[in-house]
Amino acid sequence: MSNYLDAFFIVWSPTGPTNPSYRHEVRASAVSEAERLARAHPGNEFFVMQADTMRAVNDMKCVDYMSPDIPF
Repeated sequence: MSNYLDAFFIVWSPTGPTNPSYRHEVRASAVSEAERLARAHPGNEFFVMQADTMRAVNDMKCVDYMSPDIPF
């Protein structure tokens, strides 16, 4: 069963000063950010990338039990 969510965009630079940390909901916003970063960091390339697929495994279950009889 697949869940479909809206794709998002990130700005990434292989030589840049930061890792992607912001999800742009529209491509134009990501392009504007890539242009801003390129001006701020001459010589670095900034790519607008669209996420289209994600996979995750979530199989760890953690349960902590507390006893009212133990004083620590």
